Amino acid sequence: MSHQITCSKDIYAERVSWFPQTEEEYDAVVDKNKRLGQSCRGLTGPLLEHVDTISAAKDHEAVRVSLGNEPMNFLGLSYGSQLGAQYISLFPENFRTLALDAIVQHSQSDAVNIHIDTSSYELVLKHFFDWAATDASSALYGQDVIALRLDLLTKAAETPIPALSCNGTDCLTDVNAEEILFNAQGFLNFPGAGVGLGVSWQLLASALFDASHGDASTLSTPYSNPEVFSHLAIHCLDRNPFESLSDIKAKLAMATAYTPLVRGASHRWRTQHSCTGWPVAVKNPPRKLNVKSDTTVLMASRTGDSSTGLHWAIGMLEEIENAVLIIRNAMCMEVYL
Repeated sequence: MSHQITCSKDIYAERVSWFPQTEEEYDAVVDKNKRLGQSCRGLTGPLLEHVDTISAAKDHEAVRVSLGNEPMNFLGLSYGSQLGAQYISLFPENFRTLALDAIVQHSQSDAVNIHIDTSSYELVLKHFFDWAATDASSALYGQDVIALRLDLLTKAAETPIPALSCNGTDCLTDVNAEEILFNAQGFLNFPGAGVGLGVSWQLLASALFDASHGDASTLSTPYSNPEVFSHLAIHCLDRNPFESLSDIKAKLAMATAYTPLVRGASHRWRTQHSCTGWPVAVKNPPRKLNVKSDTTVLMASRTGDSSTGLHWAIGMLEEIENAVLIIRNAMCMEVYL
């Protein structure tokens, strides 16, 4: 039986720049990530080297066989879509139904992934600005939301904003401009508040309102959820790190040119950054799948998804031969939810 990935919260909470501009800042990123990875290895054990997506797909196959060797029914949401696609690439005849929603494509280059992720984030952010200023349920109703956010980022870049509900054990005690950029993305996944996932456009509007009044608690970086470390361990076995400071600067120039509102902040940037200096080698690097199966695979995506852009879903049509893609005209993450 497996167990969860455990890492040092203290090391994880150390603040380094998400956009290093000097060799000293870059070295600080590498040093932190190396020490964090070493803490994960010490607290978790050898499992840390075996949580890549190929290993997870093989684990699912072992469970299927142990449960009677019947065909599998699989619904994969977000990262689960990558896991499901990997599973059928290895075992194309061993499932009955398979649906993938909020598609993650594993084969794109790092630069393309950052561009897709930042452009998807910025697309939905613009819709959020319009909603927040014109919907009466928004805490920012009637305000110039773009100007308020820009002023907030400027002030937070000079002096981090206190997070009054954080005591340094579960989340950071203040929030800087970079963290506002990164941490806002997840709130855009679901416009409504009824899905029970703790994120919504209403909550983001309230978070920006509170931060503009001196309390950025909702936008603080959390680290009490053990899933933070599981995601990190998986991604660092599945994806490439930044190669150098010049690599970071080149990708940042691209991102800020095409997506000036989010300035490069995105889940994919966070992944590459967090894996730079990681002490465990990449085990499952990005590669194109070539899935051939007699069973139709159902895929779903949306025109506006801040975290899993439509680009990846369309790309996966080239990798899964017998797939059908449903596209919903909506601003949300999963069609299923």
